[in-house]
Amino acid sequence: MEPVIEVFDLRFNYPDGTAALQGVDFSLHAGETVAVFGANGSGKTTFLLHLVGLLQGRGRIRVCGTELEDSTLSFARQKIGVLFQDSDDQLFMPTVEEDVAFGPLNMGLPAAEVRRRVERCLELVGMQHATARAPYHLSAGEKRRVALAGVLATDPEIILLDEPATFLDPPARAQLVAILSSLPQAKLIVTHDVDLARTLASRAVFFEKGRIAASGEVESIVERFQWDTSPALRPR
Repeated sequence: MEPVIEVFDLRFNYPDGTAALQGVDFSLHAGETVAVFGANGSGKTTFLLHLVGLLQGRGRIRVCGTELEDSTLSFARQKIGVLFQDSDDQLFMPTVEEDVAFGPLNMGLPAAEVRRRVERCLELVGMQHATARAPYHLSAGEKRRVALAGVLATDPEIILLDEPATFLDPPARAQLVAILSSLPQAKLIVTHDVDLARTLASRAVFFEKGRIAASGEVESIVERFQWDTSPALRPR
């Protein structure tokens, strides 16, 4: 089966000359969930931003069989949904309903289809009761679920998640994990949360100094790099 994401020799330097990515090769298959480990500054988020064209380096990226370039950015962004670390970066409309509808409306979908998607996705994340609420009145866990509903409303084949459990208390984290476990999409999860990775991911990659230093089963990567789950030891 052809991968839904393929990356070949991806390289990127920031304007100050810092080498953020130094020859990354990677593939993600349909329905697969991969955890992305690594210390802060190792290139993880920079890598994610390249997959949707928010940063552009050297190398090749293929999304659902199509080369990523300026002329195919809209195609890639329809295939890939992104859940950012801070939900406030995604929630900006006056109500929850309008926020979730924003993506489908901008895709040019008919009003009836937009309503159907909004209702379905809010029900999926357990936020159907909050359609008229202002996003800034929600808890951190509720914001994360509404932001995820907005991503799902565009019907992506791939979901990129950057530290999805950050700021969540244990009940909200458990709710999010249950929702993510039920989703059929391929997922790429940048996280320091080893327990989250153990629950959701079928394999992991470890970024180190802009390269993927290793790829394999989650537990083997945790043991090889001593990626401790203790909050006191976990990189910040």
